[in-house]
Amino acid sequence: MGGKYDRALLLGALLASPAGAAMVWAHFWPDARLMEPQGFYLGRDFLNYWTGGRLAITGYAASAYDLARYNALLREWFSPEQSGMAFSYPPHALPLLAPFGALPYLTAYVLWSGLGALGFAAVALGGAPKTADRSIVAAIALAPVVWVNIIFGQLGLLLAVMFVGALRALPGRPLLAGVLLGLLTVKPQLGLLLPIVLLMTGAWRAIAAAVITTLALVGLSLALFGIEPWRLYWEHTMPLQWAFVTDMNGFYVNQMVTPYTALWSLGVPSGIALKIQGVIALGVAIAVLAVLRSAASWPLKCAVTAFGAVLAVPYVLAYDLAIPLAALVWHLRADRPRATPCGMALAGTLWALPFALTIMLQLDGIPLTPVVLVAGFAWLARTALRSGHCAQATMMGVRERATPGPAATP
Repeated sequence: MGGKYDRALLLGALLASPAGAAMVWAHFWPDARLMEPQGFYLGRDFLNYWTGGRLAITGYAASAYDLARYNALLREWFSPEQSGMAFSYPPHALPLLAPFGALPYLTAYVLWSGLGALGFAAVALGGAPKTADRSIVAAIALAPVVWVNIIFGQLGLLLAVMFVGALRALPGRPLLAGVLLGLLTVKPQLGLLLPIVLLMTGAWRAIAAAVITTLALVGLSLALFGIEPWRLYWEHTMPLQWAFVTDMNGFYVNQMVTPYTALWSLGVPSGIALKIQGVIALGVAIAVLAVLRSAASWPLKCAVTAFGAVLAVPYVLAYDLAIPLAALVWHLRADRPRATPCGMALAGTLWALPFALTIMLQLDGIPLTPVVLVAGFAWLARTALRSGHCAQATMMGVRERATPGPAATP
């Protein structure tokens, strides 16, 4: 990656660090009992993943979708003061979580965080870093999106491995790409635009592998746990998750990062905001389709798709931004676009926002993160479309354009 862009990302991380450190100390630092000030056990959302995995291996998978029983177990296993939580993932995620549930909680949390951070770095960098990559390695190590995932014990870094890793693998290893996309169905809304990519590139083997992987996971969950977890998931968990979107209270006010969030923050009623979000999603899909048909490089096309993926749906949180930010690093390293003040400022701001600054701004009613995400998508899409157009984005064309392209300005 060009030196100026990697320094811009590092500067963004450094500027965000004081606010992040202050917020961790005030709101997330655990006491001697490993309880955070807001009533969550150390690892927060990782309690869901570990508990879901533990229920899967002990034969009580359906309890993950019984809200009262589930929270009673959390308070029994961790602390009577534990705040209420909900396991929101479909039952075919449970077999994937079982290995973590088989480990002691703190061991599993450290392993989860380490695998996520290393995986994020790997898909962003495309392999092991070189000596000349010290600035970008430091930027990744300090990245707010990495630390929000570790502090919240979230899945975002591993989702970036699945999403960006699949797009990296697609030209040369379509079966691996399909397997990763099948795994991504544990959070299916983030893959909404990926069928466009697969169909436009004629990636039939990847499509087949994704379908087979998904069906195998669903079938395994049915064989292991029966139909009851699926029934509870559809009847109780899905409506609960949708209510979180429409009610927009508590945690979701300061961590949701979609255009819907910005509209809601500006006082637009949720019903109207969701309709506008639908129009925006259509526009994003059309823009991604146009970019896929352009002569832009494959990394740039994937970066546009990744940014579009988090703008096209209403329910995306700050830790999910690991997906577009990993793709952004891939594009900057592969294509080496000409650095401009506007481009560097935008890249640095994107890198700085997804944790303390997002929370602080949105608590004050300033939805800056969605606005910057839209600006980042527009920057990348404009750069791609200026590369010209071709008749069809075939897989052969993908391979030809996977190498660094000509310099482009934002």
